[in-house]
Amino acid sequence: MSHKDRILRAAAVALLLYALVSLGREYRLLCRTEALAQALAETREELTQERDALERRLEEPLDEQELRRLAWERLGMVAPGEKIFTFADVEEDTADREGTLWDWKLEALWKDG
Repeated sequence: MSHKDRILRAAAVALLLYALVSLGREYRLLCRTEALAQALAETREELTQERDALERRLEEPLDEQELRRLAWERLGMVAPGEKIFTFADVEEDTADREGTLWDWKLEALWKDG
């Protein structure tokens, strides 16, 4: 076997090894892509089912209890006879109360004096 034949065979082996490595890399990429496609198909199916459930819910008439709950939660509406309580921040409330208390004490001193 001549020197030229050995170089050609070595080059052919190197090219075959490179092709095998490239093929393996592409195969792994194909496997990851197929897994991603499967996950996306499952997500699409779940979203389709959720959309269908929401469409069915929209077609159904709402009962009175559900309307009351939605009006109360989302719109802040109250039923007749209900009372609404709002609470102020403690820091703001304390400052106002202290000012009122001092005003009352000063008025009492001036009246007594």
